[in-house]
Amino acid sequence: MDVKEYIESGVLEMYVYGALSAAEAKEVAEMASLHPEIAEELAKIEENHENTSVILGIEPNPFIKNHLLDQITNRQAEKPAIPLYPTRLFAYGMAACLTLLLVSSIAAFNYWERWKSSENELLALRSSNQQYATNLANMNAYKGILQDPDFKKVHLASTTAFPGNEIMVYWNAKNTHVMVDMLNLPENDAEHQYQLWAIVNGKPVDAGVFDVKKGQKTMFQMKNIQGAQAFAVTLEPKGGSTNPTMDKMYAMGKI
Repeated sequence: MDVKEYIESGVLEMYVYGALSAAEAKEVAEMASLHPEIAEELAKIEENHENTSVILGIEPNPFIKNHLLDQITNRQAEKPAIPLYPTRLFAYGMAACLTLLLVSSIAAFNYWERWKSSENELLALRSSNQQYATNLANMNAYKGILQDPDFKKVHLASTTAFPGNEIMVYWNAKNTHVMVDMLNLPENDAEHQYQLWAIVNGKPVDAGVFDVKKGQKTMFQMKNIQGAQAFAVTLEPKGGSTNPTMDKMYAMGKI
């Protein structure tokens, strides 16, 4: 097996995810020390793995709204003073009430601001945990694909018009499943989407559209494809096109 076949076999990804035996892992390490191309590819896969690893189980601190509201409303009643001078005492009483009302209003506003800020922090933590769970599910799915011998690994290299792009497509000829792993694609705008094409009997077949966001590490499941000979990715108007826009082809690779 030459270096290219060794890289495309999927053994490097299985090495990074700990799916090899001790003997197999030792063989990968030896191959990496002998071949700079293998060492470089292994470093890229390890970097991608570090970016998609997650730490779950961090529970946010609870924020008890009723406790905050009780601190605003539960106040001890003032003991009534003996009205020695009714008019003056009434004026003093009104001033005291207004002062207490002002202080209470300020305190209530501050408590409300703190509660609102705490609620926003809680929502942010929940959203973060959901993203962690999504990343973990994607990582597990990726590991499962690498360990499935029925999936073929198809590397899509950049075209001359758009250098520096590359995509990895995983195609299962038996169940026709297609997965896309974005190794390096620029972020698309709101008016366009990337579209995957399968070349079947020499003709392009729509395999679905997907979006790329900055820092995104996600695998996409595309449309099922039978009899694929190659895959290509173009940038199309949002929703996809019936036929590929050839001058917007970013990457292509044969099976």
